[in-house]
Amino acid sequence: MFDELFNNLKDFIVYKAQEALKELEKPLAIPEPAEPFVLIRRFTPADSTVTKGGITIVGESWQIEAYDNNTQRFLTNSTDPLRKVILFEVAEPDVQECVLACQFNAKALNTESIAVSLGVDRPGESGGMRTTSWGRGVSQTENFKPYKVRAYFKKEANAAKIQISVQFESSGILQIRDIELLQAPVKSQS
Repeated sequence: MFDELFNNLKDFIVYKAQEALKELEKPLAIPEPAEPFVLIRRFTPADSTVTKGGITIVGESWQIEAYDNNTQRFLTNSTDPLRKVILFEVAEPDVQECVLACQFNAKALNTESIAVSLGVDRPGESGGMRTTSWGRGVSQTENFKPYKVRAYFKKEANAAKIQISVQFESSGILQIRDIELLQAPVKSQS
């Protein structure tokens, strides 16, 4: 009898935890695009990156290192990434809402964890910046592989910037090329 009661309680807790997780995920959910994506911007090595240190041009790609001269090389108990590199920022789209996508080719060398993110960066209520981002991990490999990350954009009172960034969770090198920013209208919920 105790085992049955314990199992029922355990099932109830798991169910409630799953419901709470679904509620937390709603603001980050990305709706389906209504049409095929259209190209907004293609980035080339001729485009200047926002972050300058630790980035070099190798052929047609950017080579980004986990450390630059300003990055401290010791571990902390922080949940912040080891290094965040902002590659590009562009003005928000001139639409009420849309699905954004960033597609690129990348390879990660000598690393455990690197993510490329597409985010919406807007001024917050307390004067700071509020960033909502969606990331895609890049696997360690010696050859370039295609990746795509999507984000949801909805116009608000404060203008936003769309940000393409790289987060290093460990040491290593990321080579990235063929970066494209795309947009599609949101599929209506019926």
